[in-house]
Amino acid sequence: LVPLAFFSLLLWIRPEVVSQRVGDIAGACRFLWRDYEPGFLFWEVVDLLRKLFLASLVLFINIEHGSSKLLRLVVASVVSALFLAALALARPFKQSDDLFLACIANLLLTCCFMLGTVVKLCESAAYEDMCKTLVGFDSARGASAFVIALTAAMLIISLLVVVLKTASAVRMPTIRLASSGRPPVLELPPECHFHGFISHSWGTGQDQTLSVVRRPP
Repeated sequence: LVPLAFFSLLLWIRPEVVSQRVGDIAGACRFLWRDYEPGFLFWEVVDLLRKLFLASLVLFINIEHGSSKLLRLVVASVVSALFLAALALARPFKQSDDLFLACIANLLLTCCFMLGTVVKLCESAAYEDMCKTLVGFDSARGASAFVIALTAAMLIISLLVVVLKTASAVRMPTIRLASSGRPPVLELPPECHFHGFISHSWGTGQDQTLSVVRRPP
């Protein structure tokens, strides 16, 4: 019901968001749409459905013997890989850093499901030396150690990349409000029609700019 409620709410406020005339309801649920491009207003609903499927609905696949089979891991890997491809192609986020972090998170999730498949194969006793024949490890313990080491390496590499991206973003010049230190909010209230920005030199143009800003329209 939660994805349906979010979808209905986004459908209701879509005209306001697209026209950048944000009302009270659209402002209250800004967390659902502020990070995405106007053309991908419903992406949060799609992401929520993905999370619900991987966290709960996948358990309904082969309910009786699913925990001992590979089907759940295979389906989860395919869903994660498809969502990662959709992220890379659609690029729904306004900020490139958000897109980068989302892709990294889904890549790690896909790798975890694939590595889980490796562990499951090595734990299986369907026939003798199955782990060595199909995967290349002598025992399930060796496969588990490999999975742990590879997962730790991926996390370290991802953390380093995130730190580098964050450092480069901090050094990038941006326009921020002196009062809050945050970028300006550019959504237009219903009674406004245009944005205005007056660039000036603080030492020589402060008085002239102040008179222009305070001049009635």
